[in-house]
Amino acid sequence: MQMGWVMNEALRLYPSSPIAQRQAKAGIHVIDDLSIPSGTNIWIAIVGMHHDPALWGEDVNKFKPERFKDDIHGGCKHKMGYFPFGFGGRMCIDRNLTFLEYKIVLTLILTRLSFTISPTYSHSPSIELTLRPSYGLPLALQPL
Repeated sequence: MQMGWVMNEALRLYPSSPIAQRQAKAGIHVIDDLSIPSGTNIWIAIVGMHHDPALWGEDVNKFKPERFKDDIHGGCKHKMGYFPFGFGGRMCIDRNLTFLEYKIVLTLILTRLSFTISPTYSHSPSIELTLRPSYGLPLALQPL
């Protein structure tokens, strides 16, 4: 298993930004009678898309880094179904720095410490400005 797969899957399940906002530059015909007029603000629910069984399959809530083995889209049924850093010209410019820092910090932690999640931990993600654990993430750390 590769670290990149783990990072992509963690960002799929828990993107740092739960929503993205765009504005339609021109009118867009979506489907049937649904059209979006020019100038409309569009809010994209990233968490919702990253947890949609229609896009990811029935195991959508399972942590499966191997989803990203073959491509950056993680086997998603739509190429725009995975975008933890946005997409196109408005993509987060810190994407590459984030991945680099993530790899360095994770490598330092895994080579120097063992850790377990505290038995008091309650898994309850909270959507605020960012996606975060409602009650924190208590860890028990031990030097190797």
